[in-house]
Amino acid sequence: MVEIQVRRVSQPSRSRAWLGGLLASAFLAPMGGCVKPPPPPPPPTFSLIRPTAQTFQDQAVYQSTLESIVNVPLAAEIDGRIVAMPMREGQMVRPGDPLFRLDQIQQQSTVAADTAEARKDRLNAERYIFLNQQGAVSTKERDAYVARAISSAEQVRSSTATLAYKDVTAPIAGMVGDIQYKLGAVVRRGETITTIVDNRRLWVRLDVPGDLAYRVRLGMPVELQAPDRPERQAMGQVTFVAPSLDRRTQTLLVKASFDNPDGALRDQQRVQATLRFGSSAQLAIPQAAVLLQAGQTFVFQAVTPAVAQRLIGAPITPAPPAGTLVAVQVPVTLGSLQGGRFAVLKGLRSGDAVVMGNLAQLRSGMVIPQR
Repeated sequence: MVEIQVRRVSQPSRSRAWLGGLLASAFLAPMGGCVKPPPPPPPPTFSLIRPTAQTFQDQAVYQSTLESIVNVPLAAEIDGRIVAMPMREGQMVRPGDPLFRLDQIQQQSTVAADTAEARKDRLNAERYIFLNQQGAVSTKERDAYVARAISSAEQVRSSTATLAYKDVTAPIAGMVGDIQYKLGAVVRRGETITTIVDNRRLWVRLDVPGDLAYRVRLGMPVELQAPDRPERQAMGQVTFVAPSLDRRTQTLLVKASFDNPDGALRDQQRVQATLRFGSSAQLAIPQAAVLLQAGQTFVFQAVTPAVAQRLIGAPITPAPPAGTLVAVQVPVTLGSLQGGRFAVLKGLRSGDAVVMGNLAQLRSGMVIPQR
């Protein structure tokens, strides 16, 4: 027979649990009643400005890369081992400064072999000239040996001239670039060892769209700005305009040159180039006054209630109090953004009042609370 034991919860335990919950509710209720609701946000306020005249540059901006006008890659003109290298990377050199020297053991052997061959061909030519005079050989045979002697002599002069290539000097003034080979390395003819770069004068390439090609002229100003250093600017001018457009891209190649006496700008540096066509005075409004919706630009104009009702084309309810100004959203056509201000091409006049502030809280027909 199985005995089942049942444990009952005594009545006092249930009473104590109920009493504790009641006391906690009674304790927390007064605390909740002491919490004050947050104050309501202040009503939005706005200010009014009027379009003012500003000088705008008629310009086009391009991303380009600086290139040094004068730079020379130095390649070995003969095979050899680098036996001396007085140059250093980053060193400033002048024309004629020694850069590196190649050994010429192999080339000297070639010159010796060519000289011996030329001496043999000369002796053969002299012998056949004598035999031809004696009638022992034909004139054709004599001429063949003479031609061979002349060719051998030219080969000696050519191979001897290459001995002068062992000492390589700087052809221009500039800075020594990255050195591709170390002292003792063997180089082959045509392999580039380093490059001399003169950064004192640079140029940029601009690919101007075809619809602007007719406006480009020699001497037009071009401003450079380094993206990583906005304060670093340089002024140059257009020095080359291509005679024709690129057939594939339909762009016009334009080159602008810049003086760089302090070396602040470098070859192959990415820059922003601004081609300036001219300047003109236009009405302007701050960028913060412009509202962009569905790809179109608008501003809120502050007008009297009567003018607002006429522009909106419907009565305003409730009627604005007398002496207040009402916001009306009007479309505008804007030009370039310069100095944080847009040029106004259409939609505003100089005497119009334009609303500034949190434009997302503003609607047409709304009374404008001003500061």
